[in-house]
Amino acid sequence: MNLSNMLRQGARYFPEKNSLIFGKGTFTYKELDNCVDMVASYLKEIGIKKTDRVALYAGNRPEWIMACYGIIRLGAVVVCVSAAYKSSELEHLVNDSVSSLLITTEALFSNVPDSKKLPRLKDTLVIEKDRVFSSLCERKGEEREPVPAEKCEADEVCVVSYTGGTTGVPKGAMLSHKNLLFTAQNVCYHERTIPEDVGLCFMPLNHVFAGNHIMNSLLYSCASLVLHPGFDMEEVVTSISENKVTRLYAVPTIYIRLLNNPECHKDLRSVGYSFSAATSMPSEVVRRWYDTFGLRIHEAYGMTESSSLTTFNHLYRHKIGSVGTPAGVVEVKITDPEGNDLPPGEEGEILIRGPNVMRGYFNQPEETEAVMKGGWLHSGDVGRFDEKGYLYIVDRIKDMIISGGLNIYPTEVEEVLYTHDAVEECSVAGLPHEEYGEAVTAFVRLKSGKSASEEALIRFCKGKIASYKAPKRIIFLDDFPRTPQGKILKRELKKYSL
Repeated sequence: MNLSNMLRQGARYFPEKNSLIFGKGTFTYKELDNCVDMVASYLKEIGIKKTDRVALYAGNRPEWIMACYGIIRLGAVVVCVSAAYKSSELEHLVNDSVSSLLITTEALFSNVPDSKKLPRLKDTLVIEKDRVFSSLCERKGEEREPVPAEKCEADEVCVVSYTGGTTGVPKGAMLSHKNLLFTAQNVCYHERTIPEDVGLCFMPLNHVFAGNHIMNSLLYSCASLVLHPGFDMEEVVTSISENKVTRLYAVPTIYIRLLNNPECHKDLRSVGYSFSAATSMPSEVVRRWYDTFGLRIHEAYGMTESSSLTTFNHLYRHKIGSVGTPAGVVEVKITDPEGNDLPPGEEGEILIRGPNVMRGYFNQPEETEAVMKGGWLHSGDVGRFDEKGYLYIVDRIKDMIISGGLNIYPTEVEEVLYTHDAVEECSVAGLPHEEYGEAVTAFVRLKSGKSASEEALIRFCKGKIASYKAPKRIIFLDDFPRTPQGKILKRELKKYSL
């Protein structure tokens, strides 16, 4: 088994079909597979061998994809590093993963620490300056003998994907060929992806959502991937129209921005499927999207440790507010703090078991043991099933607010705020308070041209939910601190004091 063989499949059945579109450049399946062979041959030539770890520190670009599959084709391991990371973060990940090679770009090279701080790193390749990487796109059509993919066991690791670090020091989740291939197949089946599809990706490829749910699944199904360096409203909307994108993958923030930009709605007519990830989608946004475009926003539940997709909110029996039912053979259950299974309707921790669950955290046996108890991945998320088996995410266990001895989940308060006409985006957190222990605090970004006072929003919430759940304070922001994936960083919000 080797994950990179999915490109061989595309090159065999659809050699002249576009596999990748980046700006004005295109790569057929035959050309992309050829570029992956060039990378694999080159890395083997400079000494990279099976099980070696290669850190990939670059933004979205064709060479990222070529390097990723080229490393995997050798049986080596891709260490995904966010292009948003600075020197100290890069130093930690390269040393923690014991990477022997670092691949980066000119724009990011200044962040690479001195070699004395990276004692196990043997070399660094800069894409624009390296003799092979710099010529990949120009030499894509060269005929060459295919490089045989290294035969790997299903459970051998092919990617180390670091968790976002929103709750602490990032840990490297070891994802196997089986983990990623199973999830790619699972996504294709549940989303009904076909070769005629054109999928959009502006999310960072180093993250499991973009790298696996989007990239791997689209290429596995022999569809076309339209890649962008990031989200630029004008560029992305134009790209959707010109490339006739059929599948839109985004996060709640992007859907909100698109809804609030009616001038672009005519350019989204080719989209027939929309999916949201990273964090729970407010139900009000799902309703607005359906009213505007006649499309559901499909959601799933997943995490880096479960290779992305774990549940899926269905094509045919879609339930607003839910993240769906367990996908395929994946098992999901809800337990109390003592580990007892809970019935439908009761809230507890979400546990996951299946072929999508990671091998563990790289070189961190204690951390692995803490989350992989009894053969189940303990997510740290609170959820509940309804009587039909649909999962609802309540919140992160660590995000729960205890105010005056009462438990409050931020998501419930956020859902209420999103129904207010003036609120464009919000996030709720508990801030220290002398009397209550923690006070429910809402951070709000208002829609352009709309206004609302702190008192009005608090009064609005008290009219919708129990008074003790309503915010004690509203803090207005122009924007939010975010992860590279667009998820709001609540730990940064908690730095505010009352």
